[in-house]
This record gives sequence, C-alpha cells and structure tokens, in this order.
Amino acid sequence: MKEDIIKIPANNDEINLYCFLGEALFKTQMVEQALSHSITLKMNPTETKEQADEFLKQNQSYTLGHAIKIAIKEKLYNLSLQDELNAFLQQRNWLVHKVICGNEEDLNAGNIKEELLHKIKDISDKAESIICVIQYDLIDFCSSKGKDMSKTLALLKLQEQGIRIRK
Repeated sequence: MKEDIIKIPANNDEINLYCFLGEALFKTQMVEQALSHSITLKMNPTETKEQADEFLKQNQSYTLGHAIKIAIKEKLYNLSLQDELNAFLQQRNWLVHKVICGNEEDLNAGNIKEELLHKIKDISDKAESIICVIQYDLIDFCSSKGKDMSKTLALLKLQEQGIRIRK
C-alpha cells in the first residue's frame, strides 16, 4: 500500500513555514526556560546552589501557562511584564494549537500566505524580546540582593549587539 504514495517535495513557501514554525517553537521554549530559571531564583534567593538546582529540576518542565500562573500568584514580576507574558501566552497557544485552523486549504495546496509567516515571525520576535526583559529583570533582582552583576550585564549587552560569546 505504501508504494502508492507519491511524496511531493516541499516548495519554498512550505520550507519557510517549517523554518518559521521551528524558530517560533524553539524561542517559545526558551521563554519557558527563562521563566523556570527566574522563578527558581526569585522563589529561592537564599538557598544554596544545590537546593536551587533541585527546585529547578522539579519545576523546569512547567508549561508556559503554568509558569505564568506561578509568577502571577507569587507576584514575581511587575504588571507590565505580567501583561506581556499573558499576551504572549495567547500567541503561543495560537501557534501550538490553531496555526492550521482557517489556513487548511492554503496549507494543503502549498500556498503559504505572507500574513501567516509574519504572524509566526512576530511570535519569534516577541519571545526574544520577553527573554531579554526576563534577563534584565533577573539582573535587577540579583543586584537588589547584593550580587555584583556587572559582568553579566556586560555580556548581555554584547549579546544584544549580536556578538557571540563562547565559553
């Protein structure tokens, strides 16, 4: 029966769609990771590294929605960041659960609309922006606890300029 299936290679629009989807999902997972690490540090500021690592290990698999609920409940972020996270959760949910809805005919025909690609790319860009805000928030938090964050801040600024940092 499998001999009857003729595989049609993906066209350039489909390849772009797959790449954009992959990038958006990857960056969304990076937001989840940033939140998990931030929640761990903010909820365990006086714990040892080992204890914090254990907390992170237990809670690192939070979905974005669950992590945001914890952040809201514990009041870990300012209202502006909370609002950004909630709005981003809606975008993420659309990406994961509904990107196909309403686009079935176009996707089946291999006709990918520019608006769809732009919407997906906007999610990637927003994820990147949120990661940056979380990083700066964590730097501020650690600084408020008496930690010298000057080297971390300098590395983050280099990263923003597009300079790759290798360990």
